[in-house]
Amino acid sequence: MRAAAIAAVCAAVCLAACGDDGDEGNGGGQPRGPDRPPTVTTPPTTPTTAPPATTAPPATDEGGDEEPIRVPATLTVRAGRPRPASVSVPAFLAVELSVRNLDRVPRRVTLRADRDYRLTVPAGRRAARLVPGQRPGTYPIVVSGGGRGVLVSGGEPGP
Repeated sequence: MRAAAIAAVCAAVCLAACGDDGDEGNGGGQPRGPDRPPTVTTPPTTPTTAPPATTAPPATDEGGDEEPIRVPATLTVRAGRPRPASVSVPAFLAVELSVRNLDRVPRRVTLRADRDYRLTVPAGRRAARLVPGQRPGTYPIVVSGGGRGVLVSGGEPGP
């Protein structure tokens, strides 16, 4: 019994929502009275023109112009020692190893990773080399003149 009462209330609410908008049935004109005939208004028509056909093919990205991801690792050599002594980079991402030599003599910097990566840095100059991504680990950096540092792969980037 209670379910029937709830259904009746729901039906009444739904029917009440379907009320007259005031302009349905008479074409949207003025309200009709007993002495006025129904009026129908039609919207004005405007001629439409078709857009010109385009012959250009859609633009597609064919790729090949992207650069691989690389992470910078910058060292400064002074008195034969690399600073900072430890540089961290994410694992498996290529590393752009950049070394600035502040000494008055050229220095050879070697990164011992999956193989040896050597840079010869002239006095007062900078040299850079792209090193492929490495597995997580600690890789020694050796500077001619006795200085040592490490490249830590698998950590947060930075010194």
